[in-house]
Amino acid sequence: MTILDSVIVPTLTIAKASVTGIGIPGIEPAFNGVLELAQMLSTMEANKEDLLDLKKNLGSLTTTIDNLDAGGELKQRLTTLSSELKAMVPECTTLAEKDSFQRFFKSKSYKQRIQDMKNTMESHLYKFTFYGNISIEKIVQDIASNIQVIDRKVDSVNTQVQGIARQTDSVNTREILASLKCVAAHYNAANTPEKCMEGTRVDIIRHLVSCLTSTPDSIRVVMLSGVAGSGKSTIAKTVATILAKEQKTLAASFFFSRDHTDREKIDHLATTLAMQLAEYSPGFRTHLMKLLETDGTSICKEQPRLQFQKLVVELLGKLPPCSQPWVICLDALDECGKDRGQIFLRWLSDSMDQIPAHI
Repeated sequence: MTILDSVIVPTLTIAKASVTGIGIPGIEPAFNGVLELAQMLSTMEANKEDLLDLKKNLGSLTTTIDNLDAGGELKQRLTTLSSELKAMVPECTTLAEKDSFQRFFKSKSYKQRIQDMKNTMESHLYKFTFYGNISIEKIVQDIASNIQVIDRKVDSVNTQVQGIARQTDSVNTREILASLKCVAAHYNAANTPEKCMEGTRVDIIRHLVSCLTSTPDSIRVVMLSGVAGSGKSTIAKTVATILAKEQKTLAASFFFSRDHTDREKIDHLATTLAMQLAEYSPGFRTHLMKLLETDGTSICKEQPRLQFQKLVVELLGKLPPCSQPWVICLDALDECGKDRGQIFLRWLSDSMDQIPAHI
């Protein structure tokens, strides 16, 4: 999960709610436009249609901001964002106008240019959302200067301020966790295997789910083996989906793949699992935050073995017993480099007595 999804979009959603119906001409469309742009960046892919939609969105948003009838810090912030986004239009236009032949033969550089453009826009949105710690408090000051009926909105505004305070805490958390180099390798990430077709592999899926959700202490490790192409990864994807969406017991997952650079090595396994565990468990997140605040720079430079020990094993060992099992799903260990899967299994074997029994 990116900072765009976890912090910027939720914060802009709160800001949008706070300005709805306040009567300042243009303020609602401006915030709607900024929020829609953030949501579009979160989901867009490297295709011509998305680029054309993005170009149209940029033009509409900058025009709305330029026509906004507001003053003070809020207007300045929006004007700065508009100027920064206008500077992105030529690149967006260039990328959108490339024909399919050019995109095919320069796909790597084409996708990199799109990613760079998205990263730049995300940076602009982040600065707009949090620069100088502006949030609902500053928006309220602008509202108060234009509307005399503010008293009727005080309770609602205070609630929004408290929400922004919680979001600010979340931003601080995200900034600390951002020091971890994580990759998109969770069970439902892009380019992971498909699930089993409905009605197939029913018995083995049922058996695996039963084993993994049984009483803690009964079974600690479940391994699915078979010849290449026998469907192990589709079964793992199906079981992980059930555990995540129905059982709520999937604490973390990592699907290796020799076809994808970020997922063909064991280098980012520990950091990615730690981030997912932090998302799953507030208790784990607290321990991880403390570790990164005191020793984050050093940990991020360590070898994978020590990272796994410090970021996963030792932090899990700090958790209290739990009646509900936690499952960590790893798929295609044989695709993470020569002998690296076996090496990891030795790490795991050496560490099992340090990991709580419910995991």
